[in-house]
Amino acid sequence: MFDPARVEPLTDPLAWAVLSDLGVSPPDVHEASAAARHNGTDIARELICEGVVSERDYAECVAALLELSFEEPREEDEVLRAGSAVELSCAEFLRTCNGAAEPKIYLSPAVEELRFLKRELAAQPDLARKCRVATCSAMRERQFAQTARERFGRATLSLSADAPEHSARTVLSGWQAAFLGVGAVLAAWWLTVSFWSAVLAFHALTAACFVAWIAMRFLAAMKRPAPQRLDFSAVPQRPPIYSVVVALHREGQVVEQLVAGLEALNWPKSRLEIFLVCEADDLPTVALCRQHTEGKPQFHVVLVPPGEPRTKPKALNFVLPVVRGEYLVLYDAEDVPHPDQLREAIARYREGPANLACLQAPLVIRNASGNWLTSIFAMEYAGLFRSFLPWLSHHCFPIPLGGTSNHFKVSSLQAVGGWDSHNVTEDADLGMRLKRAGYGIETITLPTHEDAPEVVKVWIKQRTRWLKGWIQTYAVHTRNPLRLYRDLEFGRFAVFHLLFHGMVTSALLLPFAVVLIGLATFAQWSAGLSQIVGWPLVLLDLAILTGGFLSFVALALRGATRGEWLACFRWLPAVPVYWLCVSCAAYRGLAQLFRRPHAWEKTEHGLASRADTRDPRHRTDPIFDVVTKCEPVSR
Repeated sequence: MFDPARVEPLTDPLAWAVLSDLGVSPPDVHEASAAARHNGTDIARELICEGVVSERDYAECVAALLELSFEEPREEDEVLRAGSAVELSCAEFLRTCNGAAEPKIYLSPAVEELRFLKRELAAQPDLARKCRVATCSAMRERQFAQTARERFGRATLSLSADAPEHSARTVLSGWQAAFLGVGAVLAAWWLTVSFWSAVLAFHALTAACFVAWIAMRFLAAMKRPAPQRLDFSAVPQRPPIYSVVVALHREGQVVEQLVAGLEALNWPKSRLEIFLVCEADDLPTVALCRQHTEGKPQFHVVLVPPGEPRTKPKALNFVLPVVRGEYLVLYDAEDVPHPDQLREAIARYREGPANLACLQAPLVIRNASGNWLTSIFAMEYAGLFRSFLPWLSHHCFPIPLGGTSNHFKVSSLQAVGGWDSHNVTEDADLGMRLKRAGYGIETITLPTHEDAPEVVKVWIKQRTRWLKGWIQTYAVHTRNPLRLYRDLEFGRFAVFHLLFHGMVTSALLLPFAVVLIGLATFAQWSAGLSQIVGWPLVLLDLAILTGGFLSFVALALRGATRGEWLACFRWLPAVPVYWLCVSCAAYRGLAQLFRRPHAWEKTEHGLASRADTRDPRHRTDPIFDVVTKCEPVSR
């Protein structure tokens, strides 16, 4: 049996003959042999992944040498078994049978095993008649196709079938709906009976939450732990297979940039599998993905059959059962990750605790100087991903994952059931489920660059989905408050609630605070009626808004580089306007929660999300000379 761990320098004349026929030079063979020994693969795989030979040319040459036919698996060939053959010394094979009861064995042998395989086929002519030579890619595609229906069914239901209490398919449980209904009736009655006492009580409760939220953000800005310095200068011996998954839908404008960015990842291509997961009826995106990945065997274009819910987590669940990697990273279609990000993640996993299940890389906005919207978005991301989340991680608090650049340990991801296909902010939900299950989540430093929408219409759809999903996530995890408390314990339990109220409740209440402050100011200036409108409440709201603004600035200042800060700070006066836009998105998301709870509003990428499509900077690929290790602004 061929063992990739025992690859020796190639001495077999038969193997040399095959490689010579393919036009491979001796230096390329020796280089591939050294890479195969380091990576735990075989010479042919290294040559194919580096583009020295094509998969098809290699398979056809091997078929001629073994006196077998070259044939790709067909739709009617039902896979009975896959893996390492018992009868043959072959690393890759598929045993199939078609409707005519014709057995076939599709082989994709390593060049090191050709001598043994040829001898065994000569000794077993009956077995040889069943054998065909195929490419590894075609064999995997056949396996993907055969399991597609089952995987689609499981991906569609996901947690709603296996753990319905953890799924957002049910918007509100019975007791939650009853609680909200009774609460609304009591609140209306109280406002009718004693308006000011109700307002004061509500203000006191929400003010306490917001003061705690602001204090937590100031702590994160002042006491952010220093990032760990890891040595990831070299790929480890026998590196693990890394699975990269990108879900795409109507992303034709960014496919070429995406493929280039993923090809630049500094990881052995023979230990890398990249899944571009597309909707089957999104034909333009599928065609472009196939066009730009042709001849690159580490790429796989996976088609998700059309069907509801048409969400990103359903697409991710569809591909999860077929990944081979020990680790998996998610990227968005417009992402350009730092080339060494996978190396840093592996180094952190190797030094981290055994229960470490996920690493979040920082997201950096590369079009921060585009306009007021992208500048504030960039400051928001700098504060969140390079200040707030590292602080939460350091104190083992729950972390609301970003929807991209999450590096998972696949076994842990599978243990919690993958993603919830009905939650439109599946990243935040998954972060909470991992924490509740006892897994660790940490952050790394090398960034992923992406673009922020420059058009309010595009931005508000994205923020609507995020806030709607956060409400879904909060509803799911508070269905059993006592169990949530037992899972998280007091400190993490409190932080979970503060995260929700800081992101969602504050957005919902901001317009009321603005109206109250405006009315009080107008009354004071026009008629001196401050005692009627309640100045204590106005002062309290002003203090909270000021604290919120200062905490925003402190986090952004702590997380941003000097260059980013200088490019963005001029737009700080527009932050209140940005918050009011967030409030509009929050109410829009709340309305959708009752009308279209699982609708996924697509965020346009590429030129569709740009304020000025003629601006040449939108056509320039980013370079990593601004942020490499996310150094904070020096004091």
